Amino acid sequence: MLYKYNQTNKNLEELGFCDITHLDGREKDLEDLCAQNLWKMYAEDNLLMPILQERPYQEECDMGALNRNGDLVIFELKRCVSKEDATMQIMKYLQIYGQKNYRELNDIYLKYRESKKGSWQDEIHKNCKGELKTEHREFFQLEEELQEWQFNRRQKLVVVGNSSDDALINNIEFWKGKGIDIDFLPYRFYTIHGEIYFEFFAKPYDYHLNPQNRKGIMFDTDRNNNPDALWDMIKNKKVSAYGAARRFIKRFNKNDYAFFYHAGWGIVGAGRIASKQIVDIKEKKERYLKVDLLTPSIEKESDIRYLSPKEIKGILKKDFWWASTVKSPYLSKNESEELLEALKAKYSE
Repeated sequence: MLYKYNQTNKNLEELGFCDITHLDGREKDLEDLCAQNLWKMYAEDNLLMPILQERPYQEECDMGALNRNGDLVIFELKRCVSKEDATMQIMKYLQIYGQKNYRELNDIYLKYRESKKGSWQDEIHKNCKGELKTEHREFFQLEEELQEWQFNRRQKLVVVGNSSDDALINNIEFWKGKGIDIDFLPYRFYTIHGEIYFEFFAKPYDYHLNPQNRKGIMFDTDRNNNPDALWDMIKNKKVSAYGAARRFIKRFNKNDYAFFYHAGWGIVGAGRIASKQIVDIKEKKERYLKVDLLTPSIEKESDIRYLSPKEIKGILKKDFWWASTVKSPYLSKNESEELLEALKAKYSE
């Protein structure tokens, strides 16, 4: 619930909320909103790889994703309080998808990936060419691919719905009491001074680093599309993004840590953002920010020292969204300095 804080009488005033229908939205709009921001909003398994999204006139769940263990997470979205029982709907999908073997999931994933070409999800799948188990290993930066039998051994059900839908909440609690792995994630929309705000409740607790604080970002060097980009960035002391990914440069603030993440290696360098002045080179479809390098200037692959994804996860005890230009979640100042010292040690060996 969102409250307005009255500084005069030190009191809280409840703010009215609505669902997407009050904003002339459709259930598909809510689905797209959640699918685009799944990595931000759903935190219980830390990271999910989307493998399907409902297609028109098909008996499919709204969204489906895999966690690092190959377990399937099935999402059902309800835009408003409805007479339709969303729990019965998602239980039907559990029956349908819970029986699918690896080959069936692979077919679903390949069709989904093809359907996302040219969309916002191209950022996730633009370099994907292999089958599901190969891309799953790459997505989660696993040392080895899962065996086919390891996929879809367990399923988790998630209903995203209006926070005032008491009947839906009661039904979910009933099934949880019966041992079904099912969760309810409520959402709310607020209209404040003509602006629309969206509130979502991540599991198991709603923790997000404040992006206005000093932070660190592992930023992809675009090696798969532009092998020379890393050397250009290091030589010219900048962090760059290209094409549609240019928008991610705006994620940095002055004095943030920028970690150069080189596909197939890991973090190979680090810098501190020297200025918030973004440089836009339209003919190259490049945007960049200047950095002060904090690690040695390297000129060729034999110079590279690096922290692998396994080492990064071991140091920080957390996983990341490796498939994106920005390896979310953000790093805190302390986490950034911990990685920086570990990388410096590599270069001093």
